[in-house]
Amino acid sequence: MKKAPRKKILAISIFVASILLSSCSSSIKSESNTTKISSDKKEINFVPASDEDIFLYRQIGISYLCMARQIEVEFPKAISLAAKNYALLISSRHGGFIKEVGKERLPEKNIYNGAILQILDGAIKNCPDMVPEEDKNKFLKTVEKIKNKG
Repeated sequence: MKKAPRKKILAISIFVASILLSSCSSSIKSESNTTKISSDKKEINFVPASDEDIFLYRQIGISYLCMARQIEVEFPKAISLAAKNYALLISSRHGGFIKEVGKERLPEKNIYNGAILQILDGAIKNCPDMVPEEDKNKFLKTVEKIKNKG
């Protein structure tokens, strides 16, 4: 199955945004699909979010943002709620693990920041009239920074 460039950009944006926006350094190791977390004698198995999971959560966020803007919800509120929902899905269903990133658990803040970029990218493509010009410009500058660092 041929991997679409969009999926690659999404995975890279989550990873790079998590590094850029939280100023934390990390090492990437890709080993198993399931990560075991033990806390207070309870063992929880989380399956990292796959490319398909990420695509679904991204589409949900984009749809939410576009629909919220159509009913005149302020842009900052609409994108914030869409990104929080995305981050909550990754954190609660997958324990903060994303297959493409490896065995490292991403903090919810990093997932949220990556979600902002992904949802904004999709909204610019799917409902460009619903995204304020200022936010489009900020997004383009951020993408340029990511490209220059990567």
